[in-house]
Amino acid sequence: MINATQLRELHPIYCYTPKGDTVTFSSIKRLLRKTAKVSGVPVAFAFDEIKSEKSGVATVEDCLIVYHPAHRHDYINIVFRIRREGDTAYISKNEYGTSQYLSDTDNRDEKEREAEKQYYSALHLIFNFLKC
Repeated sequence: MINATQLRELHPIYCYTPKGDTVTFSSIKRLLRKTAKVSGVPVAFAFDEIKSEKSGVATVEDCLIVYHPAHRHDYINIVFRIRREGDTAYISKNEYGTSQYLSDTDNRDEKEREAEKQYYSALHLIFNFLKC
């Protein structure tokens, strides 16, 4: 389970109208998997929950995590959340975790560091397909 305080907002919230009920984690996963495959970008997915607390009231919400299959714990993970209001679905994209390699200049050579940066750039392009 992810603690909401550990999430960082990555990009603005995307909104889908008027049929927000068709936006699901499975539909997001299918679109991202298809686009990543065409682009040659390795991605893996996991479902989890985010726990948050506001004014003493704890809430839990589902989320979809996107990560590099060979770097589950040493690259930054991307977390998608869906919030609904009527027929509109709002998708927020957050990052979770840290990259021990991008912040540690002695741990990897420049070629490996550049590979990680390119991975994030490719993900950003894939995520653009989620805009409404």
